[in-house]
Amino acid sequence: MNHETRTLTITRWAAKLVVVFFFTVTGFVPKFTGMAGPLAEKLPGGWPVVIAIGVIELITVIVLLVPRTAFFGSVLAVFTMLGAIASHVVGPVGIEGDFLGVFIAAIITLIASVTAALLELNKAGGVAGVIPKRLAYKASPDA
Repeated sequence: MNHETRTLTITRWAAKLVVVFFFTVTGFVPKFTGMAGPLAEKLPGGWPVVIAIGVIELITVIVLLVPRTAFFGSVLAVFTMLGAIASHVVGPVGIEGDFLGVFIAAIITLIASVTAALLELNKAGGVAGVIPKRLAYKASPDA
């Protein structure tokens, strides 16, 4: 049974829209339009890696916006942002120059992703609500 209040619904959607905004503006659009040259120069693997990250970001946005898969999209966003933050802090990207703004955007997006994941989980009524019934564990009658 869903007991989500109007405030929680608005907060959940606001968090998801923040994630979608940053994944679009600083994520897949610059990567697919060739505007992520400085990132391609810093990452080992160059443009193929940048395009792969863009594909992950685009998939995340789609999965996040589909109500049935929104929890999984928000979890994918959390892990994507953890990777982005790690690449800034301990990886080759750094936080100098323009990358400082992208780093701050990654932190904001991580916070929004965690918020969306927790609120999607709350909406579903807990972990059991996000796992399809056909995949859920069923105890045997003699257990």
